[in-house]
Amino acid sequence: MATDAQYLCTGCGTTNRPQARFCTVCGHPLALSHAVTPEERVLKGRYHVLAHLGSGGYGKVYQAEDREFGNRLVAIKELRCRAMSEKEKQETAEAFKQEAFLLAKLVHPNLPSIFDYFTEDGNWFLVMSFIEGLSLENYLRKMPGNRLSVAEVMHIGIQLCTVLDYLHSRPSPIIFRDLKPSNIMRTRQGQVYLIDFGIARIFKQGQTKDTVALGSPGFAAPEQYGKAQSTPQTDIYSLGATLHYLLSGQDPSYTPFSFEPLDLPEYLGINSLLLAMVDPDVRKRPLNVIAVKQGLERILKQCPPGLVLRERSRRVQPSTPVYIPPLQAARPEIPPPSMHPRRGEKRSPLAFLQRMR
Repeated sequence: MATDAQYLCTGCGTTNRPQARFCTVCGHPLALSHAVTPEERVLKGRYHVLAHLGSGGYGKVYQAEDREFGNRLVAIKELRCRAMSEKEKQETAEAFKQEAFLLAKLVHPNLPSIFDYFTEDGNWFLVMSFIEGLSLENYLRKMPGNRLSVAEVMHIGIQLCTVLDYLHSRPSPIIFRDLKPSNIMRTRQGQVYLIDFGIARIFKQGQTKDTVALGSPGFAAPEQYGKAQSTPQTDIYSLGATLHYLLSGQDPSYTPFSFEPLDLPEYLGINSLLLAMVDPDVRKRPLNVIAVKQGLERILKQCPPGLVLRERSRRVQPSTPVYIPPLQAARPEIPPPSMHPRRGEKRSPLAFLQRMR
């Protein structure tokens, strides 16, 4: 039997009642959101699609109910293969399968659970726990000045250190390799989840460098550009770039490998920790994420409540884009990003790495 249409908030993914004008969770205008009729689609004979959460290239993400498990809410990632070339199908399906196989073996409070993995009509589907909240990227945009308080960033960083330590401490260590705000979900309660394991890799002792350069410019460490193998210090670099972004509102993709000291009390030690984490020389970064976590916990204990980076220390990001040769994307459908230079300078990650040689 058909039911009334519902409105899904494109800001946080919450399903709202038909008469609602604004999302009850994040306040996003529902007039701009997606209206869905609950009986649109059923996958594998059990997953009742409720709403389309988002799209990107060949991929889509849905909110659905699992009819065989008490109608629990799930998120379903769909990989549409029909429009791909044979080479793209092979590469993208391999990344998709790797994500499923990796996550299926992992159990951690800061990771989504994998429930199912299947193909239907030539497409791949990954069923996982539905996380109601916002990506840190979207959450940051809603904050005054596009930045978070020091205390909140420390809490986020400590959680991320906990889950990264879990990954790095596996019998075969897992390097996430694409840590950035858009790959981190935050619930209303402040819990964060790592999502999108499409380019995570198993660390191989003795391997000199990664087979393929993968990552996101600005958050990717220099070694991800084919200079060396990704290690736990690679994730430490990306974590440092992410925390710096959350504190400052300065997107590192505008000026890769350039992180200015933040105008915060020196006694907290924030700059010494963050700048060590994003040091281009992997040998100068903290030894492991446990050391980083201990540093963040020390800062949190000393941090005055409500401390936020002062406005005058923030850089103005130019609006004229300039193309920077990117790393290979996590999946072939993602277009090369446009980056912004400093004033009077076109900042290229590859040019920077040339100078390091």
